[in-house]
Parts: sequence; structure tokens; C-alpha cells
Amino acid sequence: MPKHLGNLSRRDFLKAGTCGAMSIGPLINTIAQLSLINSASASSLGGATLVGNDYKALVCVFLRGGCDMNNVLIPVGSNPQAASYAADRAAVAIPNGIVHPIYNPSGLDNTLPISIPSGENFGLHPSLTNLANMFNSNEASFICNVGTLAEPTHQNSYSTSSLPKQLFSHSDQVTQWMSSIADKPYTSGWGARVADLYNDTWNLQSQTSMLITAAGNNQFMNGSADTSQYSVTSTGAISLTSFGTNYGNALNTDGSYKSNATGERLKALERIMQYSHAHILEEGYSEVVRSARENEAIIVEAIQAEQALGIDFDTIFANHEADGNVAEEFKAIARLITGREYLGNNRQIFFVDLGGFDNHQDINNDLPDLLMQLDRAIGAFNASMKELDAKDANFSYDKVTTFQASDFNRTWTPNGSDIESAGTDHAWGSHTFVFGGAVNGGELYGSFPELTIGGIDDVPRGSRGRWIPTTSVDQFSSVLANWFGVPNGSSEMATIFPNLYRFQDPFSAETNLGFL
Repeated sequence: MPKHLGNLSRRDFLKAGTCGAMSIGPLINTIAQLSLINSASASSLGGATLVGNDYKALVCVFLRGGCDMNNVLIPVGSNPQAASYAADRAAVAIPNGIVHPIYNPSGLDNTLPISIPSGENFGLHPSLTNLANMFNSNEASFICNVGTLAEPTHQNSYSTSSLPKQLFSHSDQVTQWMSSIADKPYTSGWGARVADLYNDTWNLQSQTSMLITAAGNNQFMNGSADTSQYSVTSTGAISLTSFGTNYGNALNTDGSYKSNATGERLKALERIMQYSHAHILEEGYSEVVRSARENEAIIVEAIQAEQALGIDFDTIFANHEADGNVAEEFKAIARLITGREYLGNNRQIFFVDLGGFDNHQDINNDLPDLLMQLDRAIGAFNASMKELDAKDANFSYDKVTTFQASDFNRTWTPNGSDIESAGTDHAWGSHTFVFGGAVNGGELYGSFPELTIGGIDDVPRGSRGRWIPTTSVDQFSSVLANWFGVPNGSSEMATIFPNLYRFQDPFSAETNLGFL
């Protein structure tokens, strides 16, 4: 839809329509749904010029199902908590150098060693080769025991604290991670709120949305009044259906219409879309399709920047056929960052995801493959950003920060003793990793929990090890937002994270959250 209707902004128009006449509600809702199909592009096509080198991209990779991060960051060897890990995790434990009479009688250590400045002994899951190398090269760090919180909560206040709504529920905890509001119904993601406040300031020459998803519609980017998330694939924008990939069945390589039925059908459709329609629904639909086609042209042009720089992302991401969609999603983002000047955005937020982490059983077979898919994808993406840094004088590796999130952690103790069938159940506080050139890498941030059933960090009364988060999603996310350009202590920060004031200042030394 057009940005303005006469002198009335789109936001005011929708607000007036909702409040002024109940009979117009279904109409307004329909138009709003149409607008979500595609983010409206700017008024003109062609490459835009960024303001200096003031570019930053924030990338969220979400692990759907609740990744068992207890098996990602593991105390090993002489770490005082290594014995608790081996004993309590039992059938799902990764051998960590501690003798277990049943599951590891020879005392093997299969983890990947990481170097911590404090000298504590930790290892990563053996599937995470690239992440371990990134950590040891100071390009990645972990933030420990992060989770959804409505207010600071401790074991002795658990029964009286305001807890996140529907704690341990997949859908609710996903929503709360993406919204960073744990005690109210969902209205928007914090990525969308950043766009609402800053898109018009940061992206004056924008050609398309600053919110780009390679994984379909998501709650992190939903709820913006003016900026809809835009979906892409690794080869370009999502095209109108039935015309072939990137309109290959309807268009010649020079962009002209093919002289076949498919080409004639696309030609007729685009002519119809150029007409003005008196009916508001017809005009709204036509504007969505026109905008979609304009966005596609911009996205295709942006992706071609890879060739001009002599970069081959297909080679960097080669041999990822078995890695599911996550590698293709990261490749799409790498291409769009490379072609950022055509998109005209000084700030971009991207979203990718990987599902399958709801491992109630068979975790020993499922988790290694999933983590390998993730590891290969982030390794290739990290290499892509370094390659771009080497070949693009207007880009530097520290301009892109990637952070990982998931529904929640899993229970410390497994739900069975059989290696072939044991799994873990829904829990709470988890570890998350960040990587990129701006990350203060090679360190653990936040507070690593006490790994003891019934211990100080455990939910009381037979929880099987559901760690109470010591860092809130609000605190963690605000550090990311601050790096992205939202001033600490500002009214904008308070609008994006309305519950942040309830927690200790994330930028103080006491919170240990200086990972950026």
C-alpha cells in the first residue's frame, strides 16, 4: 500500500479505521493482511548509496524445539562441575574425561576443547568444529544461563515471583524470546520495534524492508506498524507462483517476455497490475503485487553484486546438501549483505532458523546431526563475511553480528537410561552464542549455573535440573540492540524493552555482559 493516503499516514489511517467504525474493521484487516504479503518498496529502483560506512547487520538464528545446550557447552576434565555432568546426564552425556562406570568407563573426552581466559575447563559438543575454532579465534562467545524472565527470580522467591506466562511451553517461550516481554500477551517482536523506531532514521534511501527473513514469517519481525518482513531464498526473492524459478518459464534472459503461454500470462498479469482500481481492495491487491515485482528486481540486482566482487558463495557453501535449509538461508543472507548498497539500508535485521530440537527421546542420534548442520552453516557464513571483508573495500567483518536463540534449555537429567532411546524434557535457562568481528570473543559471559539437582540455580521441588535464568532475554537483547545503534538508557531502549528496568543494568560490570 502507499506510504501515505493523502495527508493521512498509513499508521493513522489504520488506527482511525479501527477506532472510528466497527463496520470497516474487516476491510482494514484484509488490507493489513495484504500488506504483510510483501513489504512496500521505496519509490524508485536502482542502486542506492549508503551513508559512509555506517552499515550494520544483526542476524538471528533460532533453534526451534528447545536445543539442549547442556550438551553444547560442557564442563570437562578438572572442572569442578565435570563430575556432576558425567553422573547426572548419564545416558545422554558426551564423554568429558570423567570416568562413569556404565557410560564412560575408560574416561574418554570426546568434546572439542575451548580456551577460557579464567582457565576453567570447558568443551563443546563434538559436532561443533567450526564454532570451537571461532571461539578459540576470539570470533565467538557464549552468554550463559539466559532465559525468559518477567522479573529477577531466584530459588527462594520462585513461588512468589511473577513468572513468564506458560513457562515450559514451546509456543509461549518462543514468543517471549522473540518479543522480550514475558508477562504480557504478544503484540510484536523486538526486531519489529527496532524497525518502527529507527527505519526512517537509518534507512533514508531504503529500496526494500530492513527486516528480511530467509525462514518465512516469524514473530521476531512481526508487529511493526510500517515495516513488514520480506521473505527471500538463496537465489532471490520469493516469486509469484506458476512462472518457474525466478520467472524462468516466462521471461528471457534479457527480461523480455517469452512467446509462450506462460510468458503471455505474466505479461497480461503485469499489465493488469498497472491499472488503477476504484475499489480499495482491488487497488490494495494490485499495489502489493506491483511492490512485490519491484522488490524482486532490487533483490536480484543485489544478489548479482557477488559476481562483480568475484565471490562465489555457492563454493563457500558447497557440500551442504545434507544440511537442510539452514545453510541455504545463511547463503541468502550472505548474498544480500554483499548487495546491501542496492537495497539502500544502513541497518538490516535478518532471520534464519533450524528445527528438530524437541528431543524427548533419541537425543544421542538426533542432536549430533542437527548441531552438525548448524555448525557447517555458521562456519560457511562466517567465512563468507571474511571473504566479503577481503574483497569489498566498503565492508568490514565487524559490521555483522549473529546471535543464536531457542525456546528453552532441556532438563539436566535424562528421561531414561537407555543410550538408544533416552532424551531430555522442557526446561528453562540456557546458553546462547554470538559470533562476528565485533564480538569480544573467546569468553563466557553472564553466570554459568550451578549444575546440581536442587542446587541454588534449580527450580525447586523435583525439577530434574531446570536452571532459573540469571540473565534475562531483555538484558541479553539490549546489548545486541545497543551495538546496532540504540542508545543505552534512552527512551527508545525502554520502548523496545519495556521490562528492562526491572533487571540489573546490562551495561554494568556486575552483569558480565560485555560481549560486544
